[in-house]
Amino acid sequence: MPICPICHTSLETVRQREGLFYLCRLCEGRAMTIAQLRHVLGDGVATKLLRLMKLSRRRSERRCSFCDKPMLLLSTQEPLLELEGCRSCNAVWFDSPTYESLPQITSQTTNSITMQATEIQAMERLKELKERQERERKQARKKKTLHRTWVAGKEDEPAR
Repeated sequence: MPICPICHTSLETVRQREGLFYLCRLCEGRAMTIAQLRHVLGDGVATKLLRLMKLSRRRSERRCSFCDKPMLLLSTQEPLLELEGCRSCNAVWFDSPTYESLPQITSQTTNSITMQATEIQAMERLKELKERQERERKQARKKKTLHRTWVAGKEDEPAR
């Protein structure tokens, strides 16, 4: 069971739409793997954090939630973050305030922009389909009216 590097209590496994993360109920910090971060924040941010973990030499006083080895301090300029990560586990620890700033970051990620573009395309396609369906409905009504008029005209003609 993962342990909080701050409170030293067991972390709770939390499932969300994007996958799993490990939450400390006391300090509200959370541990996430790089794979999970890639899914939530996009390739750009996850790759940057992974690269920082590989290159960092600054040791943290905190220990990894999973393997209990000392974590490394990670600093990013864009987005501006101070994190701790474990090279062995590919895990990152987010203090509560840092994690709370993530929604601002995620709106700028490549995956998020791709998802927004896909949603816009889907909405446009839906609009086109509705317009086409309405045109077809009008044409069907017009044909029905013409057919009724034609049949009514036939009935009014004298029999030969």
